Amino acid sequence: MPWFDDQRWTLRALAAAGLAVGGAITYWKLTSDQRKETPKLVGGVVGKLKRIVLYPVKSTRGVEVQSVECLQRGFKYDRRWVVVNTASENTPEGAVGRFLNLARCPQLALIQTRLEEADGKVTLVLEADGRDAIRVPELDLDSGEQASVDIYSMQGQGMDCDDEVAAWLAELTGVPGARMYYMPETAKPRRIDEHPEWNDYGRPGQEVSFANFAPYVVASEQSLAELNSRLEQPVEMARFRPSIVVECSSPAPFQEDNWKNFSIGDVTFHLIRKCTRCSMITQDPNTGERVGPEPMKTLKEYRVDPIDSDRFGGAPVFGAFVASDNDGVLRVGDDVVLR
Repeated sequence: MPWFDDQRWTLRALAAAGLAVGGAITYWKLTSDQRKETPKLVGGVVGKLKRIVLYPVKSTRGVEVQSVECLQRGFKYDRRWVVVNTASENTPEGAVGRFLNLARCPQLALIQTRLEEADGKVTLVLEADGRDAIRVPELDLDSGEQASVDIYSMQGQGMDCDDEVAAWLAELTGVPGARMYYMPETAKPRRIDEHPEWNDYGRPGQEVSFANFAPYVVASEQSLAELNSRLEQPVEMARFRPSIVVECSSPAPFQEDNWKNFSIGDVTFHLIRKCTRCSMITQDPNTGERVGPEPMKTLKEYRVDPIDSDRFGGAPVFGAFVASDNDGVLRVGDDVVLR
């Protein structure tokens, strides 16, 4: 072998070694930061349930409640309705249309939902400034027609909420094909194990409503406080839309990342995975307006999970996807107990 070929081989080997070392250092730094943030887990009471937030219609404003019924596919009435563009050219195969969220339709943030209960029945009411409120009619669950709704490659069944509601939504959103669909308990849910790429998460048969990926998202006040300490302008928890907000007993942030099994009140939960975040966290939850690069920019600097980074496109994590093991009732003030 000529000396210059040997020299080229040596340089290439050194370059490859340098890249490997650099990658190892980056991985070590990321995991080191996370090790510092997360204390050693010890069973017992680790905090209290601070807030319960329902989002009856996906991507609209939340409703804070003091107690709620906890079911396998999520809180009762949480993300059971979704707005779909039935005229979209990008409709997934077999689905009734392409679902709308804040990223695709910022006007959804203008909708405030309200649940009215009378005579044992619950009615959903939609409100928006400058518009008459509209009551979503009760559906005939026995004879009503169902259609497939696709959200991130997991399809479940939903029932059309009628033409009047569709007209109200179309005028507000500017989407002519906007219609709303409801998933009753009798409808086929979406299932994590049917996802073409992420079916290895969760447990077989794990049900999901119209939430993005899992029945519940849990986040702690300590995690938000730590993130805000790095930002020039603090953000509110509503940017992340968790259904369960916990106040931990210790000040350490991101403890929820590693709560493999825990209980709140008489309901036990298990961890599915950390909650990856998209650009929606840069939108004002009350207007839908994109207000800048934060908090995405800062989260990407220190909250990218090195294990799943490639799988999820380098998306940062905040909060955790969890599922319940049994039905029950959660109440604000309940203890959070590690199992």
